[in-house]
Amino acid sequence: MDTRVAGALLREVARLHAQMQREQVACCQGTTSTQCQILTELSRSGPITLAELGRRLGLDKGWVSRAVETLAQEGLLTKQPGMTDHRTITIALSRAGEIRCQQLNDTLNAHAERVMGRIPPEQRQSISASLELLHQALQAEAVETAKINTCEEEPV
Repeated sequence: MDTRVAGALLREVARLHAQMQREQVACCQGTTSTQCQILTELSRSGPITLAELGRRLGLDKGWVSRAVETLAQEGLLTKQPGMTDHRTITIALSRAGEIRCQQLNDTLNAHAERVMGRIPPEQRQSISASLELLHQALQAEAVETAKINTCEEEPV
């Protein structure tokens, strides 16, 4: 497949998937996409600083701070001052946040099941294998991009 066609298709798949997942989360859980990203990242990483959360999500610090504050007010997150530097804030999921995150994952997984159900059964295994390969390629690209963006490239 031509790389321009593959690139356009990948962008369109990513756009449709993200749009549909945002709709699922907003409709069923009353959670914004930013809040969903925060809850999901904290579920994946465990407690981290507010600054690290912003870096991982690639979102504006002020935007993340406001979303975290809203989630904390809803009782879904805890905020603690840093042990060594009280200017830092460590964010973690509360028990209610863990439950909400599980509900979000259940909703998003059910959506993925419905989408995969639209693929002929004899092709589902090849789609799963292709998604795994794509996942590995995207992870490798993310590692390389991080090296370039932090000037960790090896000398030429």
